[in-house]
Amino acid sequence: MKVKKISHISAIGFSISVFAASTISIFANTSVVQAQQTTKLPQIATVTGITNGDISCYVDLIDSKRKKYQGLYASYDICAKEKTYLNKKVRLFYGPGKVNDCQSAEPCGKSRTVTSIKRMQLVR
Repeated sequence: MKVKKISHISAIGFSISVFAASTISIFANTSVVQAQQTTKLPQIATVTGITNGDISCYVDLIDSKRKKYQGLYASYDICAKEKTYLNKKVRLFYGPGKVNDCQSAEPCGKSRTVTSIKRMQLVR
């Protein structure tokens, strides 16, 4: 009898281990997909908004599939040329940019690196 009870307990333990491993695997795969989706930015889009913010210039876009992108970081040079780009189709060039990582616009010595629109080129 003791042998049978031990084998039942072993089977239950194995089942729980398999379930836990598959659950962890599902969560790991989901986060990879989410990370890939957030890094896919349009190469060509129409500019629907440009805002000069405290820590960055922000750009709103809509791509050819009507997908909206709001509040993308951009260089302040782009905000300075708002009339040139607003409601126009553009080619976008991205790169790393640093922004303050503070609660206000005041410098606090902390910054973080973000993907930023470095340059835009009008598409005819």
